[in-house]
This record gives sequence, structure tokens and C-alpha cells, in this order.
Amino acid sequence: MPTKITMNSGKEFIIAENAEYIISSFFNENKLPMGGTTRVLKNTFLCLDDNRDIFINPSHVSSVETVD
Repeated sequence: MPTKITMNSGKEFIIAENAEYIISSFFNENKLPMGGTTRVLKNTFLCLDDNRDIFINPSHVSSVETVD
């Protein structure tokens, strides 16, 4: 299902990928020295479409929702 991403500036993008895939691409997993892992929000530009037209910084995403 398509996913709508709203940035904190109010700009909206509709992408063909599902919401779970999009949200998982926003995070890095870091291994802790004591064992276990933690998820950290990426602070870099990510390409969200196959045409390489949409680049966003996940730290500026306001909401992610599935569109019917």
C-alpha cells in the first residue's frame, strides 16, 4: 500500500513502499558493549523512490501513514 510521509515543514510525499519498510529504513541498529542493541534515528539524507527524486532526513519526519 502507498505511504504518505509528512515532514515537519508540512510538505507531504506519497511513496509506493509500505509503512513498515519506510520506518525501518529511518533507523540504525547499534550494538551495545554490554550486549543487546539499540535503535538510533538516522541524521542523514535517505532516497525514498526508485527515480532518486525524493531525498529526506528522517529526523525531520512528522508522521508516516498508510494511504488507501
